[in-house]
Amino acid sequence: MKNKVTLLNMISGLILQFFTLISGFILPKIILTCFGSEVNGLVSSLNQFLSYITLVEGGITGVIVANLYKPIVEQDNNKISSVLVTADRFYKKIGALFIAYSVILSIIYPLHFKTEFTFSYVCSLTLILSLTLLIQYMYSLTLRTLLNADKKGYVVNFTQTLIVIFNVLFALISVFIYPSIHVLKLISGSLFLLQPLIFNRYVKKNYKIDWKVEPDNSLIKSRWNGFAINLAAFIHNSTDVTVLTFLANLKTVSIYSVYSLVSSGIKQMINACLSGIAHTVGQAYAKKNWKELNQKLDIYEYIVLILVFFLFTVTALLITPFVQLYTKDIVDTDYNQPLFGFLLVLAEALYLIKLPHLNLAYSANKFKEITVPAYIEAMLNIMISVALVKWIGLIGVTIGTIVGMTYRMVFHVYYTSKIVPGRAQCIFYRKLFLFAAGAGGGFVFCYKLLPLQTVTVGSWIVHAIFYCVVMGAILLAISILFFQNEMKFFWKYVKRK
Repeated sequence: MKNKVTLLNMISGLILQFFTLISGFILPKIILTCFGSEVNGLVSSLNQFLSYITLVEGGITGVIVANLYKPIVEQDNNKISSVLVTADRFYKKIGALFIAYSVILSIIYPLHFKTEFTFSYVCSLTLILSLTLLIQYMYSLTLRTLLNADKKGYVVNFTQTLIVIFNVLFALISVFIYPSIHVLKLISGSLFLLQPLIFNRYVKKNYKIDWKVEPDNSLIKSRWNGFAINLAAFIHNSTDVTVLTFLANLKTVSIYSVYSLVSSGIKQMINACLSGIAHTVGQAYAKKNWKELNQKLDIYEYIVLILVFFLFTVTALLITPFVQLYTKDIVDTDYNQPLFGFLLVLAEALYLIKLPHLNLAYSANKFKEITVPAYIEAMLNIMISVALVKWIGLIGVTIGTIVGMTYRMVFHVYYTSKIVPGRAQCIFYRKLFLFAAGAGGGFVFCYKLLPLQTVTVGSWIVHAIFYCVVMGAILLAISILFFQNEMKFFWKYVKRK
């Protein structure tokens, strides 16, 4: 049953990411077509600045999840209640602070950054965009954290899928009736009210939470152990847009955001596939079952590398032609940036490759021990991005991300070998080398044998099928030759009742 739940989490996550990916292409296309690149860049930039509030969280979500694993396994309702009360009070404080931050940002942004829009236009749009995060901090995040820690991520995923579908439908209706970016985003933010309604109903029915117990304030103190990790993740997701906002212009931000639609969509799809495995590894560590943990790390690494090298190699070949098709009617800026597209895909691939080791450190509650490397990664990313953006623009900020991600990957593979008995670093690097060699060979073969030169929808689809077949055959051959144990274990894991 536990394995079926894990599979359900993965399937529901894939369904969510499928609809999110579709939505991620439809909504920006609506904005680009109806309102232009400048508005698209403005929305991306404002969302990035609003997300700065997550820094105040200081890593509490990771700490909360790590502290929920054991009481969930032991069915200690009192401890679960104490952790949740602590989290809920803290998140509501962040929500109150976020209100003040949003108001300040809505005033400062239009005064500091010169755009073609009026003060009232930017100010009101900022406040509307803040609704999504505000609702989550005030009403949703505590319950969502509990459901994810208890491997009930499918509840979260199906709820979010519903919101995504409604968001697209209402957006199409709104621009048809009254084309306004403010109305479109107000509808989007309001839909997030569905989250607390559904989560509350499910938790009341399936858990015995006492919201009157005393909070565990030690968790709030220990959140600073997770701050560096939270900061590093934030910088990975925000440095590029922030640097481009300050040192470039909103049209360049729009180019970045359009390419990021593809790379981020693939990244989130892979994350959805892996979400159930991550929490399974966390519970195996909580039980200190080293044999089981090593087996699950093996399969975790294998699945990550298969997914990353298959999807991201195909994406690297197709991302620029796709963007050319996607923006063919947009003539206010040049979206043909092939080298940037390739480097952005590489950066996101490096972020995902380290996930088994990063999530293990989270599950082991080793936030303090991995603080310094997280800060080093953040500093490398920022300094290199700022230093290069003036010279090589979009490519410069992506190089900063690649360097930071490479350093962090090497560290976490090393750290896993220190906290898991019998886990040698060469286990990971052997997998990485074999899959990287296969993917590199496949990329060159596809690019040289059948390059996509005349970009049409039909030719793009034909090339996509060809590239998928080639990469699938190469990675399958590598799996059969070198990873039969992982393939057998994965099949048994899925079938086991």
